[in-house]
Amino acid sequence: MNQSFLAAINFETGDIDGLLADVATSVDALGLTVRGALQSRGATIGECHCADMDLTTIGSNRTFRISQPLGNGSHGCRLHPGALAECSSFLERELLRGADLLILNRFGRGESEGRGFRDLIGKAITMNIPVLTATRPLYAEAWTAFTADAGCDLPMDRDTVLGWLATVNEARHAA
Repeated sequence: MNQSFLAAINFETGDIDGLLADVATSVDALGLTVRGALQSRGATIGECHCADMDLTTIGSNRTFRISQPLGNGSHGCRLHPGALAECSSFLERELLRGADLLILNRFGRGESEGRGFRDLIGKAITMNIPVLTATRPLYAEAWTAFTADAGCDLPMDRDTVLGWLATVNEARHAA
C-alpha cells in the first residue's frame, strides 16, 4: 500500500460525495480526528438547470455556499471563488487544532489552476497531516503535476481508502 500522504480517489461517475462522507464517518469511529469539507448539491431550479453547491465542514458542520447565481443565460462555472477561499481559511484554522486526516471534496478546476484548496493541501502536508481528495480524469494530469508524483491514486472503494489511511498513519507514528 502506498505511503504517500496525498491521495486522490479517481472517479468519473458514482456517488463520490457519499463515499467521502462514509470514509469520514468510519475514520471518526476509529477515534481519529477528521477535518475537511464534504460537498452537497441542492435541487435544480430555474431555467439554468444548475443546482446550488455547498461545502459542509466535517465535525464543525459549518456550511459554505460555493455556487453563485450567474443568470439563466450562463453556461460557465458557477463556482464562487470567495466562498471557497473563506472555507479554506476556516479549515486551515481547524487544522491548527489537530487532525489525523484532511478530506477535501475535489481536486478540480480551481486547484489545477493554482487556486481552490491548493494552499491548504500544502499546509496540511507541512503539518504531517494526510490529505484525501477526489479527482475526475479531466484533472488527473494536473493532480500528478501538483503532487510531483508523490501523490497516489485510489479507486472508489471504501476499504482501499481506509487501508491507505491505516498505512499512512502507521508511517506517521513510526517517524
